[in-house]
Amino acid sequence: MEKLKKLRDEIDDIDKQIVELIEKRMKASLKVGEVKKENNIPIFDAKRENEVIEKKIELLKNKEFSNLIITIFNDIMSTSKLLQKDLIDENDKNDIYKKIEFGKIVAYQGMEGGNGHEAAKKIFEDKCELIGKKSFEDVLESIRSEEAYYGILPLENSSTGMVNEVLDILVIYNCKIVGEIYLPIEYGLMAKAGAKIKNIKKVISHPQALKQCSDFIKKNNLEELKASNTAEAAYIVSKSEDSNLASISNKNAAKIYGLEILKENIENIKGNTTRFIIVSNYDNVLKNGNKMTIRFSLPHKNGSLAEALLKLKDFNLTSIVSRPYRERKWQYYFYIDMTGNFNERTLDDFKNSVENFTILGIYDE
Repeated sequence: MEKLKKLRDEIDDIDKQIVELIEKRMKASLKVGEVKKENNIPIFDAKRENEVIEKKIELLKNKEFSNLIITIFNDIMSTSKLLQKDLIDENDKNDIYKKIEFGKIVAYQGMEGGNGHEAAKKIFEDKCELIGKKSFEDVLESIRSEEAYYGILPLENSSTGMVNEVLDILVIYNCKIVGEIYLPIEYGLMAKAGAKIKNIKKVISHPQALKQCSDFIKKNNLEELKASNTAEAAYIVSKSEDSNLASISNKNAAKIYGLEILKENIENIKGNTTRFIIVSNYDNVLKNGNKMTIRFSLPHKNGSLAEALLKLKDFNLTSIVSRPYRERKWQYYFYIDMTGNFNERTLDDFKNSVENFTILGIYDE
């Protein structure tokens, strides 16, 4: 055991040096950010990042650690870019606020007090009229009919992944992504005043919220009931005479519908976050931005995906998702989020290697 303690002490000493060096590196990265800000230089530089990785691998005495070095330095550089972005955006709201038009009607899915409503409020504050819609399709239909100018939709959650229903219908309505926002999600178990947590037998919420709180639900052996929205779930509980029923909703819903929070922060993963997209039907008014979302299919042959992805090597691919191509059995559409510097000719080579290519939006990360 003495030998183990000695080794652990050695690791602690090494970790101390690593922390000090990381702090020193981040300070240097912020200085780089200041230079980029002064000279209007893009944050992301794929060529530079590849050079950094190659140099670090060259420094290794044991090349078996190459993949580990790639992973570690990709994480370090991602953190550096976030710090630089915060610096460049300092005293500004996100670039999306410079491009969003206010005084419009904005549609979100659900009721007042739901996550869609909260995301819409965070983006548009009191500068737009907000209207709730029952389904995701209803949000897009309101844009197509010109009832609403913008729509707010959840696209991805940090613990449960993509909202596939939204991915599947975006192209159908020919809507474009014009911005995004990340909303921290904190769920509570809530019921009518006077209810006791020990008496709760059933819980109602949106299917995504039920997934995100599945550990708590299983631990307490609760029966799941589904609602179209977390706010609707709170509303149903507020009108119910069933003392064994509770909802999983956010704190604002508890205030709006007069419920008592029996247990806070019941989500599986702390720091749970949902990425919401802002969509509109104008044909890609945002011609510039540092993030692009695309959809495409591929020829049904060996290596087609690998060959296509090589043509995107100059960009940072932050997400790749596949969804069934309904008209072709066992074939798929691919959705990619990527960041970088884009222009009209950027993806010409890639477009020629894929099928059904669609830009779903160019916007600011």
